[in-house]
Amino acid sequence: MLIIALFLLYLIWGLNWTVMKIASVYFEPELFATSRFLVGFIVLLPFVFFNKNHRNNLKNIIVDSFVPLKNLSESDTSSYFSIISLIVRLKNCSLFWIALAGILHISYSNVVVQIAISHLGAGVSCVLNYTMPIFVAILSYIVLKEKFSFVKSLGIGLAFIGLFVIMNFRLEGELSMMFFALSGALSWAVANLIIKTKLGGLDKLAHTTLQLGFGTFFLIVYSCIVVKSLPVFNLTSILCLLYNGVLASALCFVLWSFVVDQMDPSALAVSSMLTPLIGVLGGVVFLSERLSSRMIFGMMLLLFGVIMVQIVVRHQNNSTKKIEDKLK
Repeated sequence: MLIIALFLLYLIWGLNWTVMKIASVYFEPELFATSRFLVGFIVLLPFVFFNKNHRNNLKNIIVDSFVPLKNLSESDTSSYFSIISLIVRLKNCSLFWIALAGILHISYSNVVVQIAISHLGAGVSCVLNYTMPIFVAILSYIVLKEKFSFVKSLGIGLAFIGLFVIMNFRLEGELSMMFFALSGALSWAVANLIIKTKLGGLDKLAHTTLQLGFGTFFLIVYSCIVVKSLPVFNLTSILCLLYNGVLASALCFVLWSFVVDQMDPSALAVSSMLTPLIGVLGGVVFLSERLSSRMIFGMMLLLFGVIMVQIVVRHQNNSTKKIEDKLK
């Protein structure tokens, strides 16, 4: 069952880059991201509400999140110090961190991805987006004070050399868009760090549904402001939307929650590198996107660097687990 789940997960997510590129013809980027996650949220809700455990966990997340705010009276909320106190208390509010992760990952990162695809193509956008583990490693060093081994440093160095090769592939008008695409990967990395440090003990499906809901809400607001044209609905655009909403969002979130429970997170991160490879191959096969030898070399350096980093992280986690087992 685990192998089947992993196969479906990476196949659906990998080919989704091709589907999103096709959808960009019929939807404005912001509107497609909004429609995709709205469909995904609607489809995902029954999985939470018709399961007693997930439903109760969802309720507990919401109720417990308001506990840190109970002691603030109406008269206090007008003062400067109470505002500071409110901000401090939000640090212990799960709903606040879920909303922030939703904005960073679901809202910002995915809008960036959709815009980048229309300018850079599915293959390049996919590879740039999956630099996320490198940003996670760097942020973990800064925020969590995790140490860098020689191999880990080498992996990060190779990844950035690969990025340099990719980003110098075509400089005319595309370098700024590549940096924009990388900002989406950075936003995703920050969201993952929030989930790792603030939401680790919560029901995965429950907080993922809430995160998707918050992200979708802000996408709706943003789309109402910036979208200038309605989508073109035909068989192709509807199939693209259903693929993204039902399969790439709702189903893959459920599959993701399942495999996370079954696999070591670092091993899962290593295997996730199949996604950009499938994304690149999908762009070449279905969209006739051209890849030069230089582009392939840059992608291989980047992916190899990411894999090196994830292998080191997995080794560190296994060593920590062994130490903890001995101390028990």
